[in-house]
Amino acid sequence: MKIEAIDFQILQSEPVVPEWRPLRTMREYPEIHKVRFGHSLFEGDGIELPARPGYACLMRIRTDENLETCGLFGTSWGREHLEWEARTFKLQWSPDLVGADALNREYLWHKMWMARRYYHVSSTVPIALIDTLLWDLAGLRANLPVHKLLGGFRDRIPAYLTETGIPYEDTLKSAQRAVDKGYKGFKDHSMLGIDTNLKLAEEIRELVGDEMVLMHDPVQQYSVDDAIKVSRGLEALDYLWIEEPLQEFDINGLKKLSDAVDLPVMALESIPGNPYLAPPYLSADAIDIVRQTGLGITGQMKLANLAEMFGKNCHGGNPHVVAAIRNDDWWEVSAWEPTSKDRSLDAAFGGLIRDTTRVEDGYMYVPQTSGLGREIDWEGIEGMTVERI
Repeated sequence: MKIEAIDFQILQSEPVVPEWRPLRTMREYPEIHKVRFGHSLFEGDGIELPARPGYACLMRIRTDENLETCGLFGTSWGREHLEWEARTFKLQWSPDLVGADALNREYLWHKMWMARRYYHVSSTVPIALIDTLLWDLAGLRANLPVHKLLGGFRDRIPAYLTETGIPYEDTLKSAQRAVDKGYKGFKDHSMLGIDTNLKLAEEIRELVGDEMVLMHDPVQQYSVDDAIKVSRGLEALDYLWIEEPLQEFDINGLKKLSDAVDLPVMALESIPGNPYLAPPYLSADAIDIVRQTGLGITGQMKLANLAEMFGKNCHGGNPHVVAAIRNDDWWEVSAWEPTSKDRSLDAAFGGLIRDTTRVEDGYMYVPQTSGLGREIDWEGIEGMTVERI
């Protein structure tokens, strides 16, 4: 099955109101003797401009077997910007991809991985998109969901609700929401200081009871000694893990923390280049759980399998990857819709490609239809198209 073409379509929406409000602002971290920087919720007005059309760019991959797929390449308030990005990407990458066997995903992944360096790409997101779409094509051709092609391990996985560092009382409200909605776990991102974080952890445990799984992610805000103190407090409360306790370049600090406490330590969310940068952390036994950051579905499977060889879990990633592997026990669900620079654009184009992954009764259910299991509104896409590249 040959890749016949990689094309782009520019879509135009009806006028929508551009609006944006930052999620966070910087501040000094409380309750410490040495200045470090964290963040708190942004307070103040956002930006809102008069309504205008928005634009989206779709990447379409077509094969010589009359199979095609598509994914979102980018959105913008400026059509010319997307046209430029699409044209330059197509000019650079088409010689490497068009004519290749679409089923040779491993070959193409390694080719794109090296091209990432030689082309000095500013973002690997389009490369990950291409790899993911190639898996979609393989699933469509085989009439199987991608997680079955990857190996297949389960069709559902327990889900936990994750909160994004909101005030103390609001975090407790979100923990109650996790209980009310039947989630199996809850994760906080509290950055209120060591003693306050531990007090909050105690109240969360008291609120949710002994059965719910709890996790703590301070977003790299602790020193080694702070992390040891907090981890020991969380152990007494039967927490499942501490995530990103230190800045992730600090492999020696992570090693010292992991050796000092029994609470599993998760890291590597902000380390680019996985799976290739993960082995030193694993071989040093500096972490207990790897945060999934593999490039595309192919890269995520590499990282998950690597972690398994070290007896470690690898958490996060594409739902089809999570369903296909043995060493990830949880699915993360954000308590709030993601904040992005173009969230009104996301809403304008969000119904065109619908992910059918669903969360019910405290579990994530992976799609069982062919490929990625998405529902694509091809008619709607055609109706909004203003240019083909």
